[in-house]
Amino acid sequence: MHISQLSIVNFKNFERSNFYFEKDSVNTVIGENASGKTNAFQAMRLILDDSLPANSKFLSAEDFHRGIDEPFGHWVVITLYFEGLTDSEEQQVLSNYILNDEGKKVDSSDGTYSFIYRPKFSIRQDLYELTCKHDDKIARSEAIQGYLKSKAITRDTYEPLAFVRTKLDFTDENTYKAMVGDFDEYKFPDPSKESEATLGNKKLPYFSLLNEVACTYVKALRNVVADLRYYKTNPLYKLLTLKSKEIEDDKSVVDDIVDVNKKISSIPEIKALSEDISSSLVSTIGSTYSPKIRVSSQLPEDFVELVQSLGLVVEDSLDYQGTGRIEDLSLGGANLIYLALKLYEYEVVRDSDDHITHFLMIEEPEAHIHTHIQKTLFENFNFKNTQVFVSTHSTQISSVSKISSMNILSRKQTKTEVYLPSNKLEPNHVQCIERYLDAVRSDILFAKSVILVEGDAELILIPALVKSTLGISLDEMGISLIKMDGTVFKHISDLFHKERIRSYCAILTDLDEAFATETNDTFATDDFVKSQMNADKSGKERKKALDMYIGDNPYVKAFYAQNTFETELVKFDQNSELFTEVMDSNYKKGKHLNNVKSEIEDKDLCVRYNRALKFAKKIGKGWLATQMVEHTHVDNLLPDYILQAIKFSLTGRNLDDICLKMMEFNLELMKAKEKAAVDKEDSFESKLTVYKSFYADDTFVRFVEI
Repeated sequence: MHISQLSIVNFKNFERSNFYFEKDSVNTVIGENASGKTNAFQAMRLILDDSLPANSKFLSAEDFHRGIDEPFGHWVVITLYFEGLTDSEEQQVLSNYILNDEGKKVDSSDGTYSFIYRPKFSIRQDLYELTCKHDDKIARSEAIQGYLKSKAITRDTYEPLAFVRTKLDFTDENTYKAMVGDFDEYKFPDPSKESEATLGNKKLPYFSLLNEVACTYVKALRNVVADLRYYKTNPLYKLLTLKSKEIEDDKSVVDDIVDVNKKISSIPEIKALSEDISSSLVSTIGSTYSPKIRVSSQLPEDFVELVQSLGLVVEDSLDYQGTGRIEDLSLGGANLIYLALKLYEYEVVRDSDDHITHFLMIEEPEAHIHTHIQKTLFENFNFKNTQVFVSTHSTQISSVSKISSMNILSRKQTKTEVYLPSNKLEPNHVQCIERYLDAVRSDILFAKSVILVEGDAELILIPALVKSTLGISLDEMGISLIKMDGTVFKHISDLFHKERIRSYCAILTDLDEAFATETNDTFATDDFVKSQMNADKSGKERKKALDMYIGDNPYVKAFYAQNTFETELVKFDQNSELFTEVMDSNYKKGKHLNNVKSEIEDKDLCVRYNRALKFAKKIGKGWLATQMVEHTHVDNLLPDYILQAIKFSLTGRNLDDICLKMMEFNLELMKAKEKAAVDKEDSFESKLTVYKSFYADDTFVRFVEI
């Protein structure tokens, strides 16, 4: 038995969302901060976790989806879909069924369990009667809006219910309108006509899913030192409680503790302190109201409590000598101990209790933990007979996770969307992508936008040029630059699709167009021209194949350097210093240095291109880019194809704030008189007009207008 799907409607970040899970895999929920990872686990725990207090199922208005203007009247629906149900009585309570040709019920191995938080019957009846009372939409909307605004979500108006065998998909808008109500037309259904055949059966009184499954929840590792110090939140306390049941009560140990308590309490100095405190209280507030107080030893005299009071002596590593106190541990050491205790608690529960199955939820285990430990944690742990769910924003954990068992959360303006990166991809294709996504490239899974580049040169220099010329980093724009180490982009770009990750992916690649088509007396020999023409032909073929492959995918687009990244840079006079400054440190001073620098600044672009490529080949493209970084400045020009790629990757995003920050950055570097002229204007458009009168073709203006 395992969970195949989680459906969430109107809960926290989630308007209508579906998560899909695998049985024999660590299911990872990946997302940026505040994307809803904790809320997704909370939704599951409302159904599975018996450690949640009973009143947690009574939600408040703040628990409803944030995009709902007026939540009253709406339902929260959380459904778990199970697969692999057996014919046991407990599991068949969950099981869906179908009717065979003879009209007899046939149980299925699939089933559902739904938590629904909805208005009580009387409220739903009132909404139905108001619907029937007013045929005119305007009158109906006024009446129902007035009714909804007069109510609040409380225990008097809302109720939590559990349903099994639910056949309705509440994430479907039409289903939601039919069962809950149409908040656009202000029409609500008759609650007396609800059908168990569709909505499902109310959970039977004798059945408790919490008694049939075990759920261990490991919360995010944030302030675990405090949790370890307080017995109620220390996982060791539960383990000691379980272990104490296996120990025969040793009366002699209890007698010794009683004797020790008496001896400590009878020490003259302790007795004197006790009497002094009592005397001070009496003299301060009088004997009538003074509490009785005594300083004494409080070692537990009950054997179970004595076992529970045991503590940990800890060090950060096996060969480290410290104080042994929890509070003196490093944050990473404390987190590891807490995590180890919770995982062992899970093992004890799994191996000692008779449950149908086990669910283990671990929230963001990466905090303050070394990257090697993060990666090995889930590769080595024994999760037998258990379905595991992990939330994370760690590239280390995501790099060892299967994208086939991964749900990616993307935070939008009013809601969070859930993406399935392996959806509708062939298994062997998925496996290839998983092998490729190492810890660096797995950053692709977290980004709001992605730009794929060929190699080190683009990876190193483009971010520096963007920051130097536009004053804002790619990271701040939510763009991840991913190096592909080649020109094969189509496999990774498959991740970005309306059926998978609905984020925009730009591809930057070289067209390798020939810049020398005829021989000359300087560099263009027959062999050189021939190699140029061959590269030109290959580039055209690559472009045709790539454009055809991504042509129907609106989330992916390729942008091409006419020849290469280096030639696109050197095309602009404003970028020549990037090359000449590095040449100064890579050539001996003299005639040859002067010659190569003059070629970089030559009016003939073919001469420039040839020298730029020869220089890049001499010291290595990546090393050239690395040295160029320290020489970037605001007057450099980013090639058009790069600006177009950045602009495309930001599709669907509000660029006003981004462009305004770019302008403010450039204004600070302008001359005082020019800056004053721009500052006089009120709107961004008018400021831009004046700005262009001074700098018509700089990188910022070209970015805005491209």
